[in-house]
Amino acid sequence: MKMNIRILMIAIIAAVVLSGCATQQEGIVAEVDGHEITQEEFDKDFQVYKDLYERQLGEGALDQEGIDGKTMGESLEESILEKLIMERLIQDDNEKKGIEFSEEDLQEYIDQYKESIGGEESYQQFLQSNDLSDEYFVDNMRKELRGSKHKEDFLSGVSIGDDEAREYYEENREDLVEINASHILLGSEEEAENIQSRLDEGEDFSQLATTESLDSVSAVNGGNLGYFGKGQMIPEFEEVAFQLEEGEISHVVKTEVGYHIIKLQDKRESFDDLEDKVISMIKEQAYFEYVQSLRDEATIKTYLD
Repeated sequence: MKMNIRILMIAIIAAVVLSGCATQQEGIVAEVDGHEITQEEFDKDFQVYKDLYERQLGEGALDQEGIDGKTMGESLEESILEKLIMERLIQDDNEKKGIEFSEEDLQEYIDQYKESIGGEESYQQFLQSNDLSDEYFVDNMRKELRGSKHKEDFLSGVSIGDDEAREYYEENREDLVEINASHILLGSEEEAENIQSRLDEGEDFSQLATTESLDSVSAVNGGNLGYFGKGQMIPEFEEVAFQLEEGEISHVVKTEVGYHIIKLQDKRESFDDLEDKVISMIKEQAYFEYVQSLRDEATIKTYLD
C-alpha cells in the first residue's frame, strides 16, 4: 500500500461533508446504495492509519485537539469512513461502466510497486515496519488499481482546449509558478554565515551542499530539491526562494529546522512552461467534481458514533 498516496487521498476526501448519521446498526458503519460497509473493514483501516500517525507524531497524537474542536482521532474516523464510502461508489460505477481488470493486471501492479521500493526483501520489510499483512496490502492495492482504472476511464473522455487552459492560467498564474531550488542546511547561524562567506569567495554551491548540508537527502544531489510550487515548503524558506532570480544565492534563512542558504536554479512561470501542469490540474478538478457527483446522487447512511 502506498501510504503517502493513501494519506493524501484521505486528506482530500475529508473535505467532503459526511451524511447525517442514522440509527446504529450492529457490525455496520455505513450503507451505500444498499451495500454495507462493515465495522471490520473500518477497524482494519483505522488501526493501520492510527499506528502510522502515532509512529510519525508520537503516542497519544490522536488525542490532540485540532482547530475544528475535534481530536485527531475523531477526524481520522470520519476520514476513514469517507474513504470507504468513496471506494464503494467507485467500485459500483466501475461495474456499471464495465471497467474491469484481471488478477494478472493486479499482480503486475503489485510487482511494479515492489520493484519501486527495492524488490521482495524491501517489500517484506515494508510490511513488517508498518505492521501490515500481505492480505491487507493486496486488498488495498486492488482498491488503488480500481480507482486508477476509474480515473483513467473518466479522463480519457476529457479534452481541454487551448482557450480553457489559457483562461485557467491567467486566473491562477501567481499560484501556478514553480521553481527549482537547491539549499544548504546548517545547524547554527555561525555555521551558515561561514558557508556564506565561502560562497562569496567563489566556492561551488553544489560541492558545499554535498559536504556540509545537514539535509542528507538533497545533499547527494548537490542540495537540489527539484521543482516545487507554492505551499509545499516551510513558509520562511518559500518566501525567500520565490523572490530570487535564476542563479541568485540568498542570505541566511532561519526556519524551524535550521539555517538555510538557498540558490534558485530555474523558474517556470510562463504559460508555455506550465501548460502541461495547467491541463493536468483542470482534469483533476473535473474528476473530483465527477466523483463528488456520484456521492451526491447516492443514497448513503452512516452509523458511526
